[in-house]
Amino acid sequence: MAVQRVENCRNCNSGLSDGLKSATIGGLIGYVSKYALPLTDQEMDTDYKKIIDNIKSQAEKAENEFLASIKANPQRTLAQDAYIKTSEHFVKNNIRAYDLAVKKIRPTAPFVVAGATAGLLYSFVKSIFTV
Repeated sequence: MAVQRVENCRNCNSGLSDGLKSATIGGLIGYVSKYALPLTDQEMDTDYKKIIDNIKSQAEKAENEFLASIKANPQRTLAQDAYIKTSEHFVKNNIRAYDLAVKKIRPTAPFVVAGATAGLLYSFVKSIFTV
């Protein structure tokens, strides 16, 4: 491998700008991972389980009362059939919404700092091996 003096390196990029770019991209990836990573066991504690059980029981109660009357009708309209299908997804959508709310209250700083650190480390390793 040929060694060049720093003054003669015309194709060399600034290490600072590469580091800042990598840290910024890593920080953005860290922020996105806050929402992309699944909930941990610590986040799914007893309060979480109580709320999920409450969502399921309330949805089941509403389905038993309201949907039973619609399902009993032999001549349902297309809108009623569509409502029955969407009501089956009601519980899943509410659970997803609550999961998103739990993810939203996660502290952002650890994810961003970890991503930025990984970006800087990547930039450092890249600059070592590409000179």
